[in-house]
Amino acid sequence: MAEHPTQVWDLVAQGHAHRVETTGSVSRTVRWRVDGQVVAAKKSSEDTVRLKPGDRLEGEDDVSEDDASPDDQPADVEPDVGSVAVQYTGLGKPKRATWYPPADGAAVRAALGTGGIDLEPEPGSPAALREERIRQHPRRYALVATAGGVAKVVLPLLLGLLAVRLTVALPWPDWDLPSIPWPDVELPSIPWPDVDLPDVDLPDWQAPAWIRWIADQAQFVWPVLLAAYLARREIRRRREQDALRAQRRAEQQAQAAHEDGREAGHEASREDDDRPPSA
Repeated sequence: MAEHPTQVWDLVAQGHAHRVETTGSVSRTVRWRVDGQVVAAKKSSEDTVRLKPGDRLEGEDDVSEDDASPDDQPADVEPDVGSVAVQYTGLGKPKRATWYPPADGAAVRAALGTGGIDLEPEPGSPAALREERIRQHPRRYALVATAGGVAKVVLPLLLGLLAVRLTVALPWPDWDLPSIPWPDVELPSIPWPDVDLPDVDLPDWQAPAWIRWIADQAQFVWPVLLAAYLARREIRRRREQDALRAQRRAEQQAQAAHEDGREAGHEASREDDDRPPSA
């Protein structure tokens, strides 16, 4: 049995239908299909799993019967279908799948996480609900993410204080350990050269008090600032991807309408050709 339900994303781009499927929370199995064929499969425990055409599923013996399938070995496909990256949260939940179009530097962009087009999660899935929460309540999402940064600072301090208190309060037994007679080894004396270095009179400079205070507090402040920045970036990314999806849907609808109109014109022309000439 899979550890978590299968999360599915879909995308139609450049004449190909992409589908990404992922299962598991700690050990994640990701499959990428193009036009119904598996082009890449990978098993990893990293928070970001990157796939390129031809990646084969590693550790076949570790895959459960439900996860294993005859098409786990990717089919031979054209190499210009891009690459895919799947990201997970710190709790192992699938966050998003991003497709990077085939172009120069696509692998680099996938590694850096820049650009790309997010695949659409299956309606009602955890990834879709997460996107909807960010879309409807961006401020709440930013506050929750910032609170997580605060917890990363406060919890270690509280746990450290608790450990110190327990160490002092617990009645530790007084063990009488035996004395081990270690051998007395006389090491040889190495005649190092006596180098007379010049005495450089360095200026006596001290950083201002406010700089020292910032340096002391940086270890507590930067996780909070980083969490707030990442939350704002995720909100901005969600808006950009929504606009990109709307633009792509409009282009696909316009292309479909154009093809329908062209087919209707051809049909009307054939009907005119088949019509008998008037007397």
